[in-house]
Amino acid sequence: MKRITILAPAKINLFFKILNRRKDGYHNIETVFEKISLFDKILIKEILGDDIIIESNSKDLSFSDKNNTVYQAIYLIKKKFRINRGLYVYVEKNIPVAAGLGGGSSDAAATLKGLNRLWGLGLPNRTLLNFSKRIGSDVPLFALKGNFLLGKGKGELLSRISGVNNLKLWHILIVPNIRISTPYAYSLFDKHYFAKKRESKSIKYQRKLGLTMPLYSANIILHALLNRDVSLLNYYSYNSFEDLITREHVELARFKRVLEDVTGDFVHMSGSGSALFMTFSRRKEAEYLIGKAKKVINRCRIFLVNTLDC
Repeated sequence: MKRITILAPAKINLFFKILNRRKDGYHNIETVFEKISLFDKILIKEILGDDIIIESNSKDLSFSDKNNTVYQAIYLIKKKFRINRGLYVYVEKNIPVAAGLGGGSSDAAATLKGLNRLWGLGLPNRTLLNFSKRIGSDVPLFALKGNFLLGKGKGELLSRISGVNNLKLWHILIVPNIRISTPYAYSLFDKHYFAKKRESKSIKYQRKLGLTMPLYSANIILHALLNRDVSLLNYYSYNSFEDLITREHVELARFKRVLEDVTGDFVHMSGSGSALFMTFSRRKEAEYLIGKAKKVINRCRIFLVNTLDC
C-alpha cells in the first residue's frame, strides 16, 4: 500500500488589521504572514476499502467530525477525481490548537499536497490553491510557496513578498493554555471596535522615513522586512484583536506584561490568539531571552522558532 509523510508548518501574523465587515458576514483584513519552523506531521497511507480513518495524538481535536479540515481536503480530492480508495491518516499535532498559528489550515493544505503526490495527480499549484480556498480562508496561505506573504480580502488574496527570500527572523513563541476560537474573536471585535476606533502610536518613525501612509499600515511592515529592520518591525507590528483579547483574558495580559518587563522587548499576539511572540534578528539574542522567559512564565508552551526555509 502507498504511503507518504508530509510536514505542515505553523504561521504567525506580523501584522493583522481588520478593515471592515463585509455583507457576507466575513471581514476584510490586511495581514502579513510569516511561516515558521514549527510543524505538524501527517502520515497518509492507502488501506483496503473506501473508508477515511483519521487519528491523532491530540486530545484537543475530534477527527471523527467530518467538518475537520483534513477530512474536507480528502473528500474534495476523492470526489473531484472519483477515487474509490481507502485512506488512513495520522496527524501528529505539535502546533498548539486555537492559538492563532494556523495549524488546522496548514494540515488541510499539507493533506492536499500529500494526496497529489500519493496518487500522482500532477495538480499544479493553482489547482491546489483553488481547492484550498474552498476549505478555509487561511488554507491558501499554506498551499502557496513563500515564507512571507501579504494577505488581503478574507486573507485568501495572497501575494508573495519579493526581496525577502533569504531573510531569517528568530522568534520566541509563547503559547498559554488558553484556547480562543476565531469566530469568537471576530464577534468580540464587532461588538467593541467599530464603536470606538482610535489609533494612538507615535509617528516619529513615519516622519523619519518620509512615509505618508496611515498608522498601522502593512506597508510599514513590508518596508521593515525589505530593509531587515527588526526594530521598526517590532515597533509597528499590530493586531486588531490584541487589546480586546487581552482585556477578556487577564492571564494572557499578565503573561504579555511580565515578558515585556523582564526582556525589555515587544511582545505581540498572532492572529486571534492566544499565542504570543517576540522577534529577533539573531538566534543568540533569542536564546538568551528565552531563558529569562522560562524563569518567569509557567503554564505555557515555549518554542524557539525561525522563518521557514521555502
